[in-house]
Amino acid sequence: MVMMQYTRKLLMTLGLLGGLMLTSCHKDVFNEDDYNKIIDEASPVDSVDAKHTWELAQDHIYVVEANVHIGVKSVQILSDNPLTALNAEIMAESPIEDGGRIMLAATVPTRIYQLYAALVDDKGSYTVVSFPVETTVVNFSGVKSTESQKPLKARLVQQKLVYCFEEEMPEPGDYDYNDVVLRLSREVVDSRHLKIEVELVAVGGSKQLAAGMRLVGYKAEDIDSVTIEGGGSFDLGGSHYNVPLQKMASPLFESSSLLQSGRNGEAFLYLFEDAHWAMGEDLSVTNQIFQRKKYNVSKLSNDNYEVLPTRTEIYHVYFKADQNINGFTPGMFDPFVLSPYYSTIWELHCYRDREAQVTREYKLTKSKNLPWALMIPYASFRYPLEGVNIGYSKDGTLFGAYMNLGCSFGEWSMDRTKCIDWYTSPTFNQIF
Repeated sequence: MVMMQYTRKLLMTLGLLGGLMLTSCHKDVFNEDDYNKIIDEASPVDSVDAKHTWELAQDHIYVVEANVHIGVKSVQILSDNPLTALNAEIMAESPIEDGGRIMLAATVPTRIYQLYAALVDDKGSYTVVSFPVETTVVNFSGVKSTESQKPLKARLVQQKLVYCFEEEMPEPGDYDYNDVVLRLSREVVDSRHLKIEVELVAVGGSKQLAAGMRLVGYKAEDIDSVTIEGGGSFDLGGSHYNVPLQKMASPLFESSSLLQSGRNGEAFLYLFEDAHWAMGEDLSVTNQIFQRKKYNVSKLSNDNYEVLPTRTEIYHVYFKADQNINGFTPGMFDPFVLSPYYSTIWELHCYRDREAQVTREYKLTKSKNLPWALMIPYASFRYPLEGVNIGYSKDGTLFGAYMNLGCSFGEWSMDRTKCIDWYTSPTFNQIF
């Protein structure tokens, strides 16, 4: 009931007369101060850090010098020591030879203070050094012969980032951040070939939601082609391949081409037109309305919820000429969700990219409250169950899926310097 009241207030504030079109012709009816007041009243936290950027990772550039003579073939930057840890993420990698020097960029979680650089020889043996995150030049001059060229022990995986979206924009959300959940990773194959793995993890939204992904800093004209490994597509549906695509709801994108050009010419990848369909739903129709379950947001399976395998498609991006792909970090992904609201369509981006307006122009909101999307630099992130707030902090009391004192989402919301590792400490009966 409270959320319905906020919705009615919001519609009046936005000046909705049969539809929402927040363009320059509606300056007379849209009151941004009133809008922000309504959003703030619906906030699950007492106050929000006015300087919050909602970023949990930063991009760093490292110059790596392979000042050794051991038959080096490649270099990797890793989250953990591959000679002692059980698991380690590859945060950046590139071919290199003895005496070589190369620049690598990595997206580093702010909770991490130390990284590892590894030289890999033609036998797959590793020579490893550790270094502080803020270092700019990494070399191997201090490595002793007895410490180098050891066999790999860790299981190595490409770094993955988790993106969680709220479908309610421009309304206040329920802040469970599970309406669309994506897990992304990238691998540099060579100077013209970028491999991107896109995993659709959950769909907790109640309406049609589409998704694309902007490649920040790259123009569509720089790219020769984009293909999907195996010839598949999210649009083919999960377990319902070869079901006619026209069963999907109305298109939110103007085109279904894998490679598209945004409003400013930047490249973006088309992911899917309908998240429910992409997850694998055989959409049934009642009174010409699609019936949509919610996937992987409840541990129950019934008429409203279902647990399904995640869906993964691997995109191969081929550039026309050599590019500095080593400089393209996972943090430069800008996945976005298209969400219809009355007569227009909004783009849901993470806070950093909130002004991108990739596919269309619309009125930007400047609310200082919680964002409609979060990027979590933690492949094992456990998002909240349906209807469970990610983290309340009201009148000094903590609630929600991440409410552990000293490591809570609510505390981080109110002070961006605190609890920067909140996403590693869930309330286990509140998460999927």
